[in-house]
Amino acid sequence: METNKTTFGPPELEIIDVALKSWRNRYGLSKDDPDAVIAADICLNLFREGHNTLPELVQAMDGHRGLTDIAMDHELSEFGN
Repeated sequence: METNKTTFGPPELEIIDVALKSWRNRYGLSKDDPDAVIAADICLNLFREGHNTLPELVQAMDGHRGLTDIAMDHELSEFGN
């Protein structure tokens, strides 16, 4: 029985890394922030779902409800709310 498995080589890992770092930098999350770990999981899932170029992955991340909620929470926390 064959499984559908996404292979992550250097080019794929680079796309994921750049997209995730860009997203974290936009919202001021360190790589150790628990929300950044959630964002990394979402990013990997979006890549596996076929958003496998940098522009597609960034666009998918920008439109993802969970990532939008995390981003809003961090933007609000900057204002002391």
